[in-house]
Amino acid sequence: MLTYTAIRSHETALVRRFFLAAGLLTLLLLADDAFMLHEEVLPHGLGIRERYVKVGYLAIAAAFGLGFFKVLIRKNFSLLALAASFFAASLLFDNPEALQAVGLWENDFVLYVAEDGSKFTGIILWLTYLVKSAVENLNRLMRG
Repeated sequence: MLTYTAIRSHETALVRRFFLAAGLLTLLLLADDAFMLHEEVLPHGLGIRERYVKVGYLAIAAAFGLGFFKVLIRKNFSLLALAASFFAASLLFDNPEALQAVGLWENDFVLYVAEDGSKFTGIILWLTYLVKSAVENLNRLMRG
């Protein structure tokens, strides 16, 4: 969101909205992870099943991806694809019943490490993508 503020009068509306939306999406995911919204608060506090919350997050991510497709594929696409792959792996590992039902994981500790490791790697790659994109945009604007 800092990049949005810095470029708001120097960039196209699409790029400005991209950085604002990316900041808000990142803030939502940060709040979810910090307060365990999809695992505890929403299912137990409000009665919203975890799978519906996950589908909601996937819908938000899909809307973000479709809405900013042109911006997303311009630069650093390999970082973005890697981040998305690790987030997808995290979602897969976050469903232990399905994995254990087909005999893929018997050890809960390994499953926990795989899920959190995938999520952490996805977070680092997503933040790297955003920082690299922001720096490239700001450098281009500073050069003229």
